[in-house]
Amino acid sequence: MPEKRAGAPARRYAQAVELFERGVRALGRKDVDRALELFREVQTTFEDAPDVVERARAYEGMCARVRERERRPQKPKGFEDILGHGVVLLNRGEYAEAVKAFHHAAEIHPRNEHVQYCLAAAHARAGDPHGAVKALRSAIHTNPANRAQARLDPDFETLRGRDDFEELLGHSELA
Repeated sequence: MPEKRAGAPARRYAQAVELFERGVRALGRKDVDRALELFREVQTTFEDAPDVVERARAYEGMCARVRERERRPQKPKGFEDILGHGVVLLNRGEYAEAVKAFHHAAEIHPRNEHVQYCLAAAHARAGDPHGAVKALRSAIHTNPANRAQARLDPDFETLRGRDDFEELLGHSELA
């Protein structure tokens, strides 16, 4: 911390430094809201300690950058993270982004039945029946139990009645 400047009463200067240091500790605990509150209080209360005020402004900017990093979504790393991220996107209704995530996961493990099944669901929700049937065919080829699951899955509601989908599920044989 800078030395006390001439003209600033020693007691007020010490209070400004103490308040600033409390802000730094709050930031160290990742309590950004409290740190911001303290840094702003330094700026509004201790104008007679300009070096401390300037430091508080700089740390306020640091808090803004920390918040921005926290808001920015983390890129998933690794197969499981990518697959999980795709499921979150699918559940949020961000179908086009889910399709991208599942395609990325399929690049890592192209024959993974979960990836193919999720990719089929995302394509169906995104309004791409051809992509949905193709991915579902792959998922069923890898694990035939996916056929029974797809029969009941509401993600494929838009595909019901399509010849290619019904044939894939074996419904055309039952009719």
